[in-house]
Amino acid sequence: MVTRVLFDAHQLGRRQTGNETYVRELLRELRACADLELIAAVEAGQRPTDVLAPPVRLRRVPSNGFGRLAAMALIARQERPDVVHAMYFLPPLTGRPTVLTVHDISFERFPEFFSRRALVRDRLLIWASARAASRVITVSETSRRDLLELYGLPEDRVVAIPNGVSPRFRPADGAAWTPYDGDRPLRVLAVGTLQPRKNLVRLMDALGTVGRDIPVRLRVVGPDGHQAATIRNRLATSVVSEVVGWLDDDALADEYRRADVFAYPSIYEGFGLPIVEAMACGTPVVTSTGGSLPEVAGEAALLVDPYDVAALAGAIRRIAEDGPGAAVLRARGLARAATFTWERSAALHAAVYRDLVAQ
Repeated sequence: MVTRVLFDAHQLGRRQTGNETYVRELLRELRACADLELIAAVEAGQRPTDVLAPPVRLRRVPSNGFGRLAAMALIARQERPDVVHAMYFLPPLTGRPTVLTVHDISFERFPEFFSRRALVRDRLLIWASARAASRVITVSETSRRDLLELYGLPEDRVVAIPNGVSPRFRPADGAAWTPYDGDRPLRVLAVGTLQPRKNLVRLMDALGTVGRDIPVRLRVVGPDGHQAATIRNRLATSVVSEVVGWLDDDALADEYRRADVFAYPSIYEGFGLPIVEAMACGTPVVTSTGGSLPEVAGEAALLVDPYDVAALAGAIRRIAEDGPGAAVLRARGLARAATFTWERSAALHAAVYRDLVAQ
């Protein structure tokens, strides 16, 4: 039996880092499921190429939020899919079983990191959407516990399905890896939207400490977010750094491979896809104990309290000064990253769809 799914793909092309990666890579794998018929709701300008090529059918929706949700509700009434799969915000009155992806509810744990407008919108609409959805999919057990605790959702309606990592993220072809040997500045990479939750200011403070003994250069990859101008100004007056903005996966993979250390000291994450991408490229990782990051990293990264600048500096210095230890981290990271695949993630999503249809 074929299951017809109306899939919310409006985030494609928006350069929304992890959220867009989730939609793109999940669609790529779901296309291969012979018993699924996919109808993708996309904004104007999205061409029927790559993950949107046939057999996926496209339906156009407006770019503004409320217009998109109203259009998806209308499409659901017209197409009568077996399942409607939405991202964060649920279309009203679809008359169909619904799946809602909520990567995290960090705005509930750390409201100070969000604009007032975004906070009011998310607290009202995501809460209502999560309570109305037939199933809620999230990306880690940490996020699942948050949804159960803060929104009071029934346990059997919330499913944790980990993200995967694209095959584009892999070690450099034909080049032997060597640890940092001090003959040049230490290359530290940070990836993520420029916003306070990513903790870049404390990373800069930590690198200032490391830089007293080891020359350091920081590269930051990611689009601007809440309070980006403040973070950029701080970068300009601290360590030697460069902000390169958003990059596609191939360019991003090159950034990971060139780095000596990948630093991701985020205060809270629902998953933390960049740490898995860095591991898959063979780059030693320093991350934090914020949110799901210990769950995702396992023993394949150095973990520090996100508020402890000295500990963060010490972890980065340890990778720079302990070549054998960095090699162990690299090997553990490669093995850990291999456990996260989009193929497995898509299979688990498809199982959720089938389960709803069977009820």
